[in-house]
Amino acid sequence: MRGGALIIGSLLWDDKAQRCGWRGSHLCMDEKVHVRVPIYYGRRARKRDETFTMTFAPDRPLGQGVVVSCAVSIEDISGLVSEAEALWKAEHPTASPHSIGTTWGCVGVLFRSQGVPPDWRREWANHFRAKASAIPPVDNCGLLGIPWPTKTSDNTPVDLDMILATATKAEVQAPTADAIADAWVEQHAGHERYFFENVRHGIRTTIDGLIWKRIEERQPKWLNDNAYGESVCLLREEAAMAV
Repeated sequence: MRGGALIIGSLLWDDKAQRCGWRGSHLCMDEKVHVRVPIYYGRRARKRDETFTMTFAPDRPLGQGVVVSCAVSIEDISGLVSEAEALWKAEHPTASPHSIGTTWGCVGVLFRSQGVPPDWRREWANHFRAKASAIPPVDNCGLLGIPWPTKTSDNTPVDLDMILATATKAEVQAPTADAIADAWVEQHAGHERYFFENVRHGIRTTIDGLIWKRIEERQPKWLNDNAYGESVCLLREEAAMAV
């Protein structure tokens, strides 16, 4: 069976050893595709100075994430569990062995309607209930409640049998674009990198332009950091085209 990971944030580009190791050993990075997926900056992260990180939102407009194929085929439920555990360890490096979730997030699975043995859903649900708790839009069966991703390039469904992803607990009230931008502007620890790297790697939301407008209005000192040059140019081009 063909599996993959749906990535909507720093798992794609973070250069920490745990995440580099996961990408290198578990994924075929040369096979990544951009996909339409409902995401937004909805989780306030304490470890990032209360700035916002990406989460899923089934009721929001489609943004853009990335699906990457697994390096090996998934032959049985134990193979799926192993991939889920590896994904969670990359997401949460201090997690205990064999875990797939905690209070703020968990791993969920999308199964394609055809081809997956019927008992896999039951076995995955049993494992999920033993190891994690539901974090919307992942339900108590460990299923990720979003539409099957389609490729941005041609709107065709991603050609995999199952897709793993991590869901994180969102704020009760969705933050505004200004609130998201202000959180980055008002910190001084480099966490704005999350936004610019997402943009550079094609992880996008429908309000990126509004976030960028607010950042430019406030003119933080880090705005001229050369590391963000590629993303800044793209955002400015998009803003000019929107006028």
